[in-house]
Amino acid sequence: MRKTAVLTSGGLDSSILLWDLSQEAEVYPLYVQKGLSWETTELRSLYQFINSISNGKVYPVTVLTVGAADLYGEHWSLNRVGVPAGDTSDESVFLPGRNILLIGLAAIWCYTNSIQEIAIGSLSANPFPDATQNFFSEYAKLLSEALSYPISISAPYRGERKERLIKKFSYLPLQLTFTCIFPMAGLHCGSCNKCNERKLAFQTSGCEDLTVYYLSN
Repeated sequence: MRKTAVLTSGGLDSSILLWDLSQEAEVYPLYVQKGLSWETTELRSLYQFINSISNGKVYPVTVLTVGAADLYGEHWSLNRVGVPAGDTSDESVFLPGRNILLIGLAAIWCYTNSIQEIAIGSLSANPFPDATQNFFSEYAKLLSEALSYPISISAPYRGERKERLIKKFSYLPLQLTFTCIFPMAGLHCGSCNKCNERKLAFQTSGCEDLTVYYLSN
């Protein structure tokens, strides 16, 4: 059976991708821990989601660790100061080199575990330069050459929007996924850029949002 390593954050897109791919493949969730402020809550949510949808083809989460503090310095993702609010643009949440790190580490893990495919849940609205089809294609070639091992990178949702995924997979426990960059008391804060994006996607989809937000308005 086909084997796929899925880069997952515990958010809506990558969690749905885990379930979707597990219908036709063995999926190996990879979570890259970089020391960002929301990771403890995010990882806990990922475990809860996987436990709730386990079908025998979703394997236990592998956590790969790389420190981001030396790279990002005094950055909002580390110190929670100046976290992009709900009225900011998508560009405001850019984490430099995020996919370079995620995919590079995943490729090495795939090499040592005899898996050739990496899947990532990037959507059509993702504006960042390391989330384009060209980047994925060229980076796969580079990693394959560097490792002398065939690596492919798939982004099956690159043409999708979040609201369409929510509507299509509304039967999944989406309230267990986590999409927040300023968690409060272990909950979605309800006011950051990512919470606002999540709320709008549910509203547009026409599906009920069962997410518990620390701030409801």
